[in-house]
Amino acid sequence: MKFLNQIPVGEPIVVARGQTLLSAGSVGPVWRVTQGVFKLERPGQDGQTLVQLAQAGDLIGVEALCAEPYAFSVVALVAAKAQPIAVNHDLDRYTTMAQGFMQQQRQTCDMQRLRTGHIGQRLAYLLTVLGRQSDGRIVDVPRKDLPTLKEMARVVDSAFETVCRELNRLMAERQPQRVKPASVWAGAEPFAMAA
Repeated sequence: MKFLNQIPVGEPIVVARGQTLLSAGSVGPVWRVTQGVFKLERPGQDGQTLVQLAQAGDLIGVEALCAEPYAFSVVALVAAKAQPIAVNHDLDRYTTMAQGFMQQQRQTCDMQRLRTGHIGQRLAYLLTVLGRQSDGRIVDVPRKDLPTLKEMARVVDSAFETVCRELNRLMAERQPQRVKPASVWAGAEPFAMAA
């Protein structure tokens, strides 16, 4: 377990949407997500299978605490940042392991909520997850910064076309309603035709 004492600590690493942070089978440090959302995937029969989402505050690669290689590939679902964390002492390892265990329960509930129920509710919850900040605030993610429609459909387990339709509806609901300015002639009597 010597490599656990040499885990690098540094500034968060910026990971662009679709870019891989960790590959299954490789080794390295435990990471903390500081911004954005990552998807954890494993190889399946039809390519990569989505297992969980890791959001701001979550740990990634806790297998390193047991001197094991990473079990999942970790890819940024949206632009994200992650920081390697120091786990130099037994108390650090215990605390980090406990945090990882507790987040597993929440992530399992998140995936259940993203995969069951009406598609509008699933998609609305995904937008909430994508907008969650490390301090707990939820911000609206601009349309251009969202994952691709194909990727969102994969996360919420729905058809691409359904996600497109529901996302358009949700985005329209989130737009502030424009107030139509009153007409200059609003209170005036209609013009009468001259005889």
